[in-house]
Amino acid sequence: MLLDKYVQETLRQCRVDAINLPEIADENFRGEPFYRNHDPRDFATILRKQLGPQEIVVNKIVVHLDGGPEELSQWAQATQKDYGVPNVVTVGGTSSNHDYPGPTVLEANELMREHGLLCGNIMIPERRNEARRMLKKTESGADFFTTQVIFSPDRLLQVLARYSELCKARAIEPAAVVVSFAPVSDGNDLDFLRWLGVRIGRETATQLTAQGANGLAQSSMDLAAENWAHILSQNGAFRKVSLGLNLEYINRHNFRHAPEMGARLMEVT
Repeated sequence: MLLDKYVQETLRQCRVDAINLPEIADENFRGEPFYRNHDPRDFATILRKQLGPQEIVVNKIVVHLDGGPEELSQWAQATQKDYGVPNVVTVGGTSSNHDYPGPTVLEANELMREHGLLCGNIMIPERRNEARRMLKKTESGADFFTTQVIFSPDRLLQVLARYSELCKARAIEPAAVVVSFAPVSDGNDLDFLRWLGVRIGRETATQLTAQGANGLAQSSMDLAAENWAHILSQNGAFRKVSLGLNLEYINRHNFRHAPEMGARLMEVT
């Protein structure tokens, strides 16, 4: 497999600290998984062969491991020893209505810490009591969070400020938060993001489509740069929280826009 030219271009234009590889799984009505891609650790091996030494983060949906903590422990050992990947993101299920067989994210965090892995979790700003969820995950071993794709920063800023307050009250160091942005180039991208649970309000949708269908990609990059600048300008409210950037591309046809968006965001930083 040849490394996509847009990956190479993004790495050339932007300072990339790590490549984050998700684990993609659909769930049926019982919460049982259907995996649509290979193990992210196998992709990590391929990337290293083409890129050389490169920091990799792999995601693992831990709740689907019906072998429980023992199976997860074996996965953690193999991830570090056999694949040489020291960074993981532990992920839960898609619905609170299912009784999943595997460990919870909190349990997985503790186990990752025991194995000496750098552990991250997913942050969903619109989720109820997200700041308290983040506090519990930090106490259980989360070293960083990656957000859902952000189109409107208001709720993110509220959660970051509250999270900072909660950590201060507990006298613990906040985990770093990596803020996610993504270019979009057609209406299907927006529909897919909404399906994933990303909040795209009416005002935001109007701003994105103001230049018409052909201008959607450029509008999304303009909005991302505007939002990132606003987030950085408000850091007094959560100054103890270190921020980073995560660049996603959602669908392959948006990959060609990733280098430009990455460069735009780096300029703001």
